Amino acid sequence: MDEEDINPQIRGLDEIDRRLIHALQIHPRARWAAIAPIVGVDPVTLSRRWERLSGDGLAWITGHPGADARGPSAILEVESHPGSTLEIARALAADREAFTVDLTAGGRDMLVIVGAKSLDALGEYVMTRMSRLEGVRTTRTHLLSSPFTDAGQWRLRSLSAAEVAAVKRTVSADTPAPARIDPQLERELLKLLGVNGRVTIASMARVLDVSERRVRETMAALASSGRLVVRLDLARAHSGWPVHAWYFLRVPARLTARAGAALAGISEIRLAVSTIGPSNLVLSVWMKTLADVQRLEVAIEENIPEVAIADRSLVLRTLKKEGRHLDANGNATGDFVPLPMSSPRAGAPLR
Repeated sequence: MDEEDINPQIRGLDEIDRRLIHALQIHPRARWAAIAPIVGVDPVTLSRRWERLSGDGLAWITGHPGADARGPSAILEVESHPGSTLEIARALAADREAFTVDLTAGGRDMLVIVGAKSLDALGEYVMTRMSRLEGVRTTRTHLLSSPFTDAGQWRLRSLSAAEVAAVKRTVSADTPAPARIDPQLERELLKLLGVNGRVTIASMARVLDVSERRVRETMAALASSGRLVVRLDLARAHSGWPVHAWYFLRVPARLTARAGAALAGISEIRLAVSTIGPSNLVLSVWMKTLADVQRLEVAIEENIPEVAIADRSLVLRTLKKEGRHLDANGNATGDFVPLPMSSPRAGAPLR
């Protein structure tokens, strides 16, 4: 989608939309009939609403390689020469290795989350790719270590506690029989789920020319083994938390785990991860207003002894989010680049 094609008349989210999105954050592939009584409308209405939300790019569901299928990753800070930032960001957004590309204000011009199959491949990508881009002035790399919370766990908070529990009960508790990994099938399933995380079992089986049972068992086994995660994302401007900031913290090593656990309990924090680099704890935060920036910093300092907020940056625009290209309004386009993934051992059983 070209920027000139963006529709300024796209309707935002009403209360039913928000309740639907919250339910799908909990169970992205839930059947409409299962969650309709919880959301409060009939299944046909839910289906129609989701078609509009996803069609307008306000919310989208994507299947990604899970933690056990991803190689090492890093947050890359990029400073550019004047006038080069957007061109560099667009070039990086085309790379499979660049999951997320944020244009920022602050101590860097952009933040890019990058990943590769191995540490050597990651280092090669960062060094070689940056050297080939004109306009890059300097970069800093923060290797990601231990995540304490990630954006897939963040919730819109439009359902009550009882309704959240009801949605969780719609998730099947069946434990699949151990399945053996077919690397080719895994890759093909990830491609289909990357484009549409709610694609049906029947559709995937038909496209891949395998049985529905095989697709169902493989997906269940991949999910239980940590090689597949399906999650909902939404356009930040319509979330109720339109201000996005990154924080770089320095915490004594002995307090890192305690600090990460404490930060995970702050509702605005979408990502809290320990890092190896200039800072040892990095946060990605959504807030309601710019005034919340200072309030959140006070909360961080009160919750974590000996913390030092080394720096922070506000996100001006996100070009790409977990493989999905976004338009200038932050809505999803039809363009998706599959994330790189590690290969399972041929024939190895999933655990």
